Amino acid sequence: MVKGKITNLLDETFKFRWIIFGVILYLFGSRSKAQLYYFSSQTKHLMNQWDIINSMVGNIYLIIYVILPLLLFRSLSIVLKDFEYTVLIRVGSYRHWIYRTLGQLLQTFTVIAIIWVLVILMMLIHVPFSVGWSAFSELNQSFSESQILEKYIGFPVLAVLLHFLLLLQSIIAIHLFLAILYVLTKKKYIAVFIAIVIWLYSAASFRLLPDRAYLFDIANYLVLHWGVVSFRNIWGPFVVGFGTVSLLIFILSKIDLDKQNPKKFFPNLVYALFTILILFILWSGTRTKIAVTIWDQFFIHFLGGSLERFNLKAFLSYFIIYFGFVFFIQLSLQKELSNTGYYKLLRFQSVNKWFWNWFKKIPISCFLYLLLLAILSLTISIVSGFSLSYQITLNKTISIYELFYHFFINGFLQLLFYALFTFIIAWLSKETIYSFIATSIFSVFMFPGLNNWLMIPAGLNSMGYILDNHSVYKISLVLSIWILLGIVVILFSLKRRDIDL
Repeated sequence: MVKGKITNLLDETFKFRWIIFGVILYLFGSRSKAQLYYFSSQTKHLMNQWDIINSMVGNIYLIIYVILPLLLFRSLSIVLKDFEYTVLIRVGSYRHWIYRTLGQLLQTFTVIAIIWVLVILMMLIHVPFSVGWSAFSELNQSFSESQILEKYIGFPVLAVLLHFLLLLQSIIAIHLFLAILYVLTKKKYIAVFIAIVIWLYSAASFRLLPDRAYLFDIANYLVLHWGVVSFRNIWGPFVVGFGTVSLLIFILSKIDLDKQNPKKFFPNLVYALFTILILFILWSGTRTKIAVTIWDQFFIHFLGGSLERFNLKAFLSYFIIYFGFVFFIQLSLQKELSNTGYYKLLRFQSVNKWFWNWFKKIPISCFLYLLLLAILSLTISIVSGFSLSYQITLNKTISIYELFYHFFINGFLQLLFYALFTFIIAWLSKETIYSFIATSIFSVFMFPGLNNWLMIPAGLNSMGYILDNHSVYKISLVLSIWILLGIVVILFSLKRRDIDL
């Protein structure tokens, strides 16, 4: 059986489409080889076969514009064509089916690797051979992939193996993600759309993202030398990739056909992804050079809006952290409204009682969420090596008391208002998605010049306002008034519904 698989693999390798692929590889390789010879002659240092090999397996344009779209297309083809209930019954579970599709994709990856190696061998004709790095790669320059990797890896053969391993790890992660997404949604257009987004984002991220956003650059997890430069070590891309694959395997174990309907697991997947996103935001915030103490870093993590300046990263971080929480409130409300019928209203004997029964959990959730954010922020700052000194160097007129008052009290009041506003829109429109859209529109007032008097309850818990020396107590008063108005509107709306009943 093994002999048969090897024969089939070789037959697949020499099909016409793969010959075309080999020609494309050869064109990329010829250009890279010519550039290496040019740089070698300019520096008057000889190169060897490892320079050619690393330039071939680490060519970022080849991987992003040829290898990745090819494997994405193959991944989608396998998932969409192989998803049949007769196959699912035979393999016994969604988990086994996804592993089955992964095996098929790995066969394609093996074919690509074989052709890759054959083209590389052709490129090595008349190239000097050596066991170690070349004199050219040992230069303190960045003309080639080998010159970068030589600073981190002692054996060139290990660099080549790590090249393939990193690419393979990322392809596995992408395929598992697409397969899990399709199992959860059963929508072909969603899987195709996400695959296209992955490719477009990967093509744009390595060109457009700033250096400090290296965690979100997909090229760092596809191309070894690119990730090494960004992480400043050899293992960073592998650790992030391994963590991603491990998380996907954990998610995969929870959607087994024998255990539960995978659609029921979708909320848990959203919670997990949201948690990871918050950790990324907080961790990336520690890359700033202006913070000295953990309290400075606390300000930067939750900077948000400001009347005097606008920071896109701070705005997006606020939107994800706080409006992301509002999104989960909206999900809870959607579930509550969809499950609410006359039988439930009769049990509570009043719409008012039903509302307070749902709403009483919101203040507790808001407080616990803020507490978790504070713990994560301070823990990440401590681990990142910021000073434990009990002072705020960004603005020495602000006390630690004001910091915590604004974060917990005003943060609590802000989230409470968002929750009330979400309910009002959902109750009046009968569509919960409108509530999240309307609440998100509030974020527009976080831009400078649109809320000069701080009377609009949008992002008032941003740390940027107290850095500008605005009173935390005035913000509390404004939010409290809006909360009272929201409660009045809700009680009036519920009273009208009681009359209708």
